[in-house]
Amino acid sequence: MSLLKAAGLSKTYGQGRLRVEALDEVSLAVEPGEAVALMGPSGCGKSTLLSLLGLTLPATSGELFVHGEPVPTRERQRAWLRNEFFGYLHQEFAIVESDTVAANVTIPLEYARPRLRRRQRLERARQAVDSVGLGWALHRRASELSGGERQRVAIARALVNEPGLVLADEPTAALDVATAYEIVTLLLSMRQRGTSVLMATHDPRVAERCDRILPMEDGRLAVEDTDTFPSTGRHDGA
Repeated sequence: MSLLKAAGLSKTYGQGRLRVEALDEVSLAVEPGEAVALMGPSGCGKSTLLSLLGLTLPATSGELFVHGEPVPTRERQRAWLRNEFFGYLHQEFAIVESDTVAANVTIPLEYARPRLRRRQRLERARQAVDSVGLGWALHRRASELSGGERQRVAIARALVNEPGLVLADEPTAALDVATAYEIVTLLLSMRQRGTSVLMATHDPRVAERCDRILPMEDGRLAVEDTDTFPSTGRHDGA
């Protein structure tokens, strides 16, 4: 059974002459423990697709399934699923610069069910920060860290709830080549703990390190994805 499956997802903005088809009948599946790259130029629909898959944007039409079950329609239930199943990684880090690393990483835990005690939240944050090699920075302010270190904080935050799937939107675009390589290596290592990764990128060097590449253009997948498309099984961790 696929971890996540989308069938005919579309997203339309506006009406009449102002109608814009941002995403057109996209179908795909992500399997447990694999890394998939959505590759295409800016404006092709990668970010819109990630927003629909991650339940932060409603689809105009189509169906979405998690562990074979349709995603809920009520916003409260969707919010719970967003927090429990997904981890999110943004191009611009999306961390609170004035807060400490610990405060940033514990944000998803504030909405966890059942609610964790403060000591439990801090311990989970410490473990997540250690896993990305930033244990020394737990009580540092995010503003004191380099770009690559701040992206590691964002990865720790994405991991702290032990998600089934991490959605990463151009996670290396703001980084230099060497740091980008380290961040991709860290992202791909998530597969070892059973977490899948769906990564939007325009960089072929990043995409080629994933198990599968789904090329996008003009709001559609250039190659239709189905359950019969197997993973390459690379899992090289590199």
